[in-house]
Order: sequence, then structure tokens, then C-alpha cells
Amino acid sequence: MGNRLPLRFVPLAAFAGLMLLAALVPGEWLRPLEWVGNAVCHRIAERSFFIAGRQLPVCARDTGMFSAALLGIISLTLTLRSRASIFPPRPYAYAFGAFFVAWAFDGFNSYWLLATGRTLFYQPHNWLRLTTGAFMGITLSAYVVALANQAIWRDPDAVPVVRAWQDVLRLVAVAAMLIAVVLLRADILLGPLALTSGLGILVLLTLVNGLIALVVMRRHGRVERWRELALPATVGFALTLAQIGLVNLLRAALTQQFGAPF
Repeated sequence: MGNRLPLRFVPLAAFAGLMLLAALVPGEWLRPLEWVGNAVCHRIAERSFFIAGRQLPVCARDTGMFSAALLGIISLTLTLRSRASIFPPRPYAYAFGAFFVAWAFDGFNSYWLLATGRTLFYQPHNWLRLTTGAFMGITLSAYVVALANQAIWRDPDAVPVVRAWQDVLRLVAVAAMLIAVVLLRADILLGPLALTSGLGILVLLTLVNGLIALVVMRRHGRVERWRELALPATVGFALTLAQIGLVNLLRAALTQQFGAPF
């Protein structure tokens, strides 16, 4: 435990350093994050938050989801003392299920207005999109961590990622903090919030692609040390950048050829 404890703080330290740097750089330096966001989000201006006169890389819902997913993973990295590989059991799974239903319901209600121009159940609002997205994000973090541990390690620990209501409340606090910070919309927060959502996208896509690389290499469920993940992580990140570039090229072509609105 003594050797592993410091490693748990590496993601937090790296994240804090990046947040400080993002708060200090000019807004123009954040443009690559828009390229990242453009690959996974419609980026409709009316459905996005603006800070310091600049649109965040993804819409309100995706800002909540990807940012909270990243923060949730960091939180679990700090608090878990094992390679927990069991999905949240009942009754905690019911809470995460409710978060998913709220996200899906609000998303459908919002899409209905976009598709038909008419309100279905209620008038959508960006704060609602942000809120349901954030709670979906912490849900993703809990299940992604368990799935990753199952797929990566030779000897994952057969314990749940979430074992008490305290664990759920800790993730809820992460989502609530994110919601409050985004709604504050202080100019100094442009860089940190843009970077958090952009990193959330990159981390989740790299994790998926890295796990695919592990399967292709026939190393899934056989990893014993962190250094063995260097190659699949590198491959996963390269595939993620390639996917983002391809989607951006395809989207630009569709916009030019057919005048797609987003």
C-alpha cells in the first residue's frame, strides 16, 4: 500500500497543473479543444454555454457529461484502494439508473423541440441539459472504472466500485460542484472548463480504443503492471486522434456539400 499510495495522486496533480495552465493561456490557444468537441457534439450555439465571449467546446449536456465523467474517474482513482471490478450493486445501481433515465428523458424532450420546433413535455433549458449530463457523467465514471479493471488486470479485485451511499454522495458532490462552476461562468473559468470537457472526451475515447488494442494484442485480462499499459494506451490515443480528425473532415464535407446545420 505504501508504494501505491502516491500513484493515486498523480492524476489529480496532473489535472490541477493543467487547470492552472488553462486558466492563464489566451483563449485562442483553446481552439484545438473545439476540434475535439466538434467530433462528438453538434455544438449548436443556443444549446451551449459561452464564457468570456467564447463557446465551450461542446454543448451544455456534453459539457456536463464528459467533464463529470473525467472528474468522477479522478475521484474514484483517489478514493479506491483496490482494482475494484464489480459494477455498483443494488440499491446504488438504482440511483445511477435514475440518473441515466433523467438524462435520456431530458435528451429526448430536447431533441423533439429541435426536430419538430414544438415543445413536448416542457421547455428545455441549458441548465437542465448541464445537470442531467453531469449526473450521467458520474454514472459513466462508476461503470467505466469497473469495466476497465475487469478488462485490464490479471487479478482484479472482486469488490464493487461503489460500496456505500457515501461513495454515491461523493460522486454526486462532484457533479454538483461542476454544475455550480459552469453556471457561475466567470471569465477565468473558460480555460479550465474547456479543458475539462475536452480531456473528458479524449480520456473516454482513448480508454475504449486502448481496450480494443489490448484485445487485439491478446493482453486483455493479463496485465500485471502499469507499465504494460504504455503500448495499448499509446495506440488507443493515436486511434482517438485519427477518429477525431476523420469525423471532422467528414463533417466539413457534409456541411459543404449538403449545407448540414451542424
